[in-house]
Amino acid sequence: MSLKPLVMWARDQYPEPYKLRYTHRTETEARGVALIDGQWVPFIYDRENLVITLGEGEDARVIRINEWGWEQGNAPFFLNG
Repeated sequence: MSLKPLVMWARDQYPEPYKLRYTHRTETEARGVALIDGQWVPFIYDRENLVITLGEGEDARVIRINEWGWEQGNAPFFLNG
């Protein structure tokens, strides 16, 4: 699956300047950090389900996007910290 939806989401949500740094990529997942409001925030992108987990632990935000990078409401999340 493509990373295009993730890149389009980052560009639309954090336009000036958005930065993504990948630390790990597989066919089904991408991990890294995103520059948001001057801070590097870790993310996990589920490439098959188009779900971004932004942050870690109890502060993590789960975002479902479509193929164009548009947020699709609240994703169900099952984070056990």
